[in-house]
This record gives sequence, C-alpha cells and structure tokens, in this order.
Amino acid sequence: MGEIADPVQLKEEGNKHFQAGEIDKAIECYTKAIKFSKDKKALAVIYRNRSACFLKKENYNNAVSDATKAIDVDAADIKALYRRCQALEKLGKLDMAFKDVQRCATLEPKNKTFLETLRRLGAEIQQKLKTTFSTDSRVQNMFDILFADESDKEKQEKAANNLIVLAREDAGAERIFQNNGVPLLMQLIDTGKPDMILAAIRTLSGMCTGHRARVRNKRKEAIHLLEKDRKDMISCNVFMEMSQKTGLKKILKVCGQVPDLPDQLPLTENTQLIASVLLNKVYDDLRCDPERDNFRDVCDEYIKSKFDPNDMDKNIHAINTLSGLLQGPFDVGNVLAGRQGVMEMMVALCGSEREVDQLVAVEALIHASTKTSKASFFISNGVTLLKDMYKKTKNEKIKIRALVGLCKLGSAGGDDYSMRQFAEGSTEKLAKQCRKWLCNPTLDVRTRKWAVEGLAYLTNDADVKDDFVDDEAAMRAMFELTQSKDKTILYAVACTLVNCTNSYDKKEIIPEMVQLAKFSKQHVPEQHPKVTYTESCDVANLKSLKVQIFHIYEVVRPLVSLLNTERDGLENFEALLGLTNLAALNDKLRVKILKEKALPEIENYMFEEHDQIRQAATECMCNLVCCKEVQDRYLEDGNDKLKLLILLCGEDDAQLQRAAAGALAMLTAAQKKLAVKITKVTGQWLEIIQRLCIHDNPEIQHRGLVTVFNMLDADEQLAKKLIECELLEILTFVAKLEDNPKKQDAINAARACLSRALDSGFIKPFSN
Repeated sequence: MGEIADPVQLKEEGNKHFQAGEIDKAIECYTKAIKFSKDKKALAVIYRNRSACFLKKENYNNAVSDATKAIDVDAADIKALYRRCQALEKLGKLDMAFKDVQRCATLEPKNKTFLETLRRLGAEIQQKLKTTFSTDSRVQNMFDILFADESDKEKQEKAANNLIVLAREDAGAERIFQNNGVPLLMQLIDTGKPDMILAAIRTLSGMCTGHRARVRNKRKEAIHLLEKDRKDMISCNVFMEMSQKTGLKKILKVCGQVPDLPDQLPLTENTQLIASVLLNKVYDDLRCDPERDNFRDVCDEYIKSKFDPNDMDKNIHAINTLSGLLQGPFDVGNVLAGRQGVMEMMVALCGSEREVDQLVAVEALIHASTKTSKASFFISNGVTLLKDMYKKTKNEKIKIRALVGLCKLGSAGGDDYSMRQFAEGSTEKLAKQCRKWLCNPTLDVRTRKWAVEGLAYLTNDADVKDDFVDDEAAMRAMFELTQSKDKTILYAVACTLVNCTNSYDKKEIIPEMVQLAKFSKQHVPEQHPKVTYTESCDVANLKSLKVQIFHIYEVVRPLVSLLNTERDGLENFEALLGLTNLAALNDKLRVKILKEKALPEIENYMFEEHDQIRQAATECMCNLVCCKEVQDRYLEDGNDKLKLLILLCGEDDAQLQRAAAGALAMLTAAQKKLAVKITKVTGQWLEIIQRLCIHDNPEIQHRGLVTVFNMLDADEQLAKKLIECELLEILTFVAKLEDNPKKQDAINAARACLSRALDSGFIKPFSN
C-alpha cells in the first residue's frame, strides 16, 4: 500500500492518534500533512495541532514555532495563541506569554481559563521584575560579573559603569555599603587591572561625595585602602593621565593624515570625520576648565611640533589636524587657528605648486569659517586668498574647494537678506558654477561632494534655491552622489533639502520687539523678497526625489525587525509609526512592507493592551488596507480580523477610533463582500456604526457615514435593514445640518446615503 498523500486524511489520522494519546504517531501524520498541504488556511490548522503535540512532549521551542506559523496566517487564531502562551510560559518568557493570553482574553472576554492565566502571569511578571530590579540584586549581579573569570570584557565594562552610576545615587550608594561593598571594591583594586582600579575609585568617590556620616562610618576601611594601595592608586592616576594624553595624540594623528601622501595610515572615506566627532565627544565630556585647558594645550603642542620649514609634509599634516579640530571641538580649533604662524602657513600652502598643499590649505580655510560669529577673521584674511586661488588655478579640484570657501563666507548671514556678504547676483553665479561641477560625471566623487557642500550654504538664498529646484539634472546628480561609500555627503544633501523646502525652524517675529530693536539701533534681520515664492515651489517633487535618494525602501526591513516581541515597547511603537508613514507614501512601499512579512506582526499589535502601540498598529493597518492582499485576508472565513476592527471602532480612544473607522471605510469601499460580512461577525455592529455616525469628531463621523454608504451600495437586503432602523433618523439629522466647513464632509456623506436610499426606492421624497 502506497504512502497517503491526502493532507486532509493525514490530519484526521493525526487527530485520532492524538486523542488516543499516541503523540509520536500524531506528530508523524501532521508532519506528512504539512508536506502535502497547499492551502494556507488548512496548513495553519495542522501547524496548530502539531503545536499541541509538542506541548505534550514538552518540546516547547517547537511548540512556539508551530503556533507562530498558525498565527502568521490568522492573528486571531485563539487556540494557537493560547498554545504559544503555554509554551512561552514554560520557556520562562513570561512577558511574551502574557501578551498572547491577553489577546485571547480580548477575543473571548468571558473565558475563565484565559482570565485566570492572565491574572497568574501578571502576578508572576510583577514578582520577577521586583526581584530583577531590586537594588540589592543589581549590586550583587554587578560584582558577580566583575569577579567572574569568564565574563567578556564588554559585560565587565558595562557592570563597572553601572556600579559607578548607582554609587552616585544616595539609595544605590547605601545598598552598596550594606552589601559588603567596600571590601569588594578593595578586591577589585587588588586585581591590579587599571580599568578595575579606576572603576573602584570612581565608585568610592560617588559613595562618599556629600555624605560625611557614611565617610566617618567607613573611615577605617578607607584609610586602610589608601595606605595599602596608595602607590598603586598614584601609579593608576598617572597611568590614566598619560593614557589620555597619548590617546588624544593618536586621534590627532588620524585627523592629520593626508591620503595623497606616502606612508599614511590606512583610512576609509569616513575615518577622519569620525575622528573629529570623537575629539568633540572627548572635549564635551571634560568636567572643568583645567581639563579643557589641558586638552587645548595637548592639541597646541601637537600641532606646533609638526611645523617644520624644511618639511612641507609635516606642515600639511599640522594644518590637516587643525581642520579635524575645526570639524570637531570648533572652539579649540578656532583658538589654535589664531595662533602666530598658522595663517602664515596657510598662505604659504596656498602659494605652493603642489596640488596636495593647496587642497589641504583651502579645506582648512573652509572649516575655519564654520561658525558665523567667528567668520569675521577669515572674511578679512581668507577671502582674498580664496579669490586668488579661484581665479588663478586651472586645477578643478582646487578651484571647486576655493569656490566652496567663498560660498561659505558668502552665506555667513544665513537667510538674513540684509547680512549678505557679496554683491547682488554673486551668490547666484557661485551656485551656478557649483551645479555645473555637480553635473560633471568626469570629476571624482570627492570633488563633486564639495559642490554639494557649496550648495548647502548657498541655498539659504531664496534666488539660489529657486534656480536649484528648477534644475532637475543637478537635483538628480546630487541624489546619485548619496549612493557613494562616502557617507559624509549625506549631511550636506540633507541641509540643501532643508533649505530648499524651508523646513528649518523660524523664530517668531514679534512686531513690538522689532520696533524696540530699531529704536535701540540693533540689527533686525530682513526676509528675502522672494521667500514666499520659494515656499510654494514644487515640494511634492522634492519629497519624491528625497525618497529615491535615501533608499527609503531599504528602511522597511530594519523597521520590520523592530516589531519583534523581544524588542522593548518603545522600539515597537516607533517602528509602527515609521511603517505607518511609509505606507502612506505609495503602493510600492506598501507592497514592500507586505513582502517583509510585517502584516502578521502588525495584526498582533492591534491586540496590544498598551494604548499607543495598539493605536499605532491600527493606523498602520489603515494605510495598508489599500492593498489587495490585505483585503483578501479580511475576506477569508474563519478569522476574527474584521470583528476586531469593528470592536476597535467602538473604543473610547478617539485616535484609535479614527484609524479603525478609516480602515473599515476603505475596506468596505474596496470589497462589497466585506460590507455584508460586517453584519455576521459580531452582534454589536449596528450599535458601533451608529455611534460613529453621531460622533463629535467630524473625521470619525465622516468615516462612519462613508461605511454606511458602502453598506447601502453593497447589498439590497442590507440596505433595507439599515434604512428601517434608527440609522435613517441619524442620516436625516446630519443631512439637514447647515453647510459647515468643519463638518462638510460628514454632511455630504449623509446626503449621499439618503440619495442612495432614495434611488433604491427605500425612502420617498417629501411632496409639496
């Protein structure tokens, strides 16, 4: 006899074995049925049944896996949800199990088993959280990690930092004391490891700061600690100071690398900018003026040590290091740029015959004029140099950088028309040249990047942004550049787009303050006379191009990954918001979201107890129901998707109602069968629809009335039933309201409903 290939027969065989307690045979039958089954709905049932077998066998991971596959087909599969809940509980994943049984209780609120499980899991989670986050437990856990020989370095560093933070809180410091903390900290110092010694000292410092009583109580231990290990501690402090100084010099060395010179460190396109960001972070974290002075002195000493009249390579290394500081801790770089000899060195480099010397010098001039308030020195000293280089050089790479420097200085007044640095029309000429270089494919990416840098500054000018938006070739060329490996270009592109769309924050102009400023002879910014015109430029086209540039389609996958239930609630919420916005853009993005298998996760979050997550999931679904695939899922029999949507329309949260009602209106407009199906999924449908139609919120009311119109249009018997109930009075009342811009959509929808009923002969017009 051949092997049975009928999945239905195999499933029935599996059911018989399961009822007889023959679990292994049941699993074997279900596995074969899965192999031969092609129907999604039938496959989900088989997976659900096999999940029950794995529960019996205490194979909880496989039970979770099979139940999840069933839930992916139908997010409201109550049996699969509860089986996954049971398996997750056995695996110790109480929070995930709680979410599943919570969805079960939402679908069957009177089921005692679900309610009891919900109560029990809630209590267990609270107890677990209490234990996990109790201060005593945290302190002990941190020390365990620090003393464990097999702990990885990252975990130990995190534990040490957490201990330091905890010690700075009064309650945390007290718990460290009470849990034998000082002897344990002494043991950390005894390890001889600099990182551990430093962590222990900082923890002690946090514990004792501002608490004399605690210091007195532990005076003996502290004195013993200081006497026993004072040499080690002094050595540690000296070591850390030397390490910081050496580390800072190493970062400066990276900043000063010039890729065009021989014997340079291997770098990527982004290394030097990352080094500048690191310098800025280090400087920002310094806690007092002496530390900041020391930072500046180390930088000054390093740059001075590189100046050598007999070695031009060292000189350009020094100037390139200065450029790195100007891109990072600008105040430090600005002070050093004003040191004697620095400007003279820039002049010498600008006059050099070597291309690399001129490139480094002009880039330093560009970075030196970053802040408007500090640009006056370079406007008076650097503009002449840049103009000479721009006019005299035939090297395109140098010419474009000199032009960018002029662009930067020319835009020092921002969008303040009265503060323009150059004569009328000069900025437009500079921008035109930038666009020309940007569109030149023969130039290397780095050179074309500088053209975008120039536009990022010049598009503050209304005339420039007007011309740039009209230049489609330049816009596309800019977007193409973002696909290069050099990601430093993205900021310049973003700034250009912000300027072109006037998306930056504008300070509110108070007329009284303007008059006061004029009276006291203070400067009053002037708006460009064409700024109102540029605000009405083709922003829709710009948005479309922005989508192409930043590979927004590639954003979908990481957002979907954040929907995983193991992620925290904030990540789930923000991912849902992101997907909601993407789904509102176009059909291609909606299809992309579905291809990434986000739909089951979004449906799951519509059951979420957390109001904001549930609302975000429903809003996302509202934007996805335009897709035929989503509509088909709502049309399928044997699931509660439509029932859930109707119940959400009856919630008290207005934002949630608005999203659910929008989804219902669009579904019933796209699929007439769904308009009829509404009456079969829940007995509360009519009451909920009526509540929508009399809602105080005009948007929700409009969506409810559109749903009624779709139901009237879908089926004659259903239309007759609607007109014969109280809904006719509601429609009549709304339709008779006077025209009102705020409620006009709802009024028009009610009138359309009555007109449809009139055409069908269910109501008759009043006679004269």
